Amino acid sequence: MTAEELKINKRVEIKIQDSHYAGNYSSRVEEILPDTIILAAPLKRGVIVPLRVGDTVTVSYFGQTAGYSFTTKVIGTNYQKLPLIAVQKPQEITKIQRRKYIRISTRIPVRFLILDDKKQPASSDVYCTETIDISGGGAAIISPVKLSREDCLDMELDIPRRGTIRVVGRVARVEETRSEYGIRYLIGIDFLVIDESDRDKIIQYVFELQRDMRRKGLI
Repeated sequence: MTAEELKINKRVEIKIQDSHYAGNYSSRVEEILPDTIILAAPLKRGVIVPLRVGDTVTVSYFGQTAGYSFTTKVIGTNYQKLPLIAVQKPQEITKIQRRKYIRISTRIPVRFLILDDKKQPASSDVYCTETIDISGGGAAIISPVKLSREDCLDMELDIPRRGTIRVVGRVARVEETRSEYGIRYLIGIDFLVIDESDRDKIIQYVFELQRDMRRKGLI
């Protein structure tokens, strides 16, 4: 393996292409063996995605300065008490450039649940807030509760004129601020799992806001 080494508990994204379950899923490195990497089995709304031995998947993750990706094959599965998949350790890891998305300030209603390490709701508490800004790749929100980096959230965002979309976001930045209203937490979120059609809705909305602001001479 090259580039920044994978480590146990490292958050990764599993991309599945040739399946009824095609899409991107959050996962985590559970164990690293000489020729094998053990990953948490991907879940879709709490249900295990039934990968089979021989399936091809793409695994990507972010290091300190860049993103990395490799394509590999599933060589084992265990869907018992702790659902796991085993993939072949790659001989080569490719450095990837993170796509840049235009970010714009806007207030959009947000509801979120905090997820545990198995991507299940950590509690039944639903928090309601709003965005500060948004892009196709993530958002900044005001959180009523303190969160930690790498926390994952099951989020619903009400995109104006485009309906409600659901994403899984990962906390990338936490800032605590104090005001006359008390302590608030500014949370930077990366979208970890999002349907591309929903991402397009966000991008279209951002472009629409930009056009309106240009027409009004605000930018």
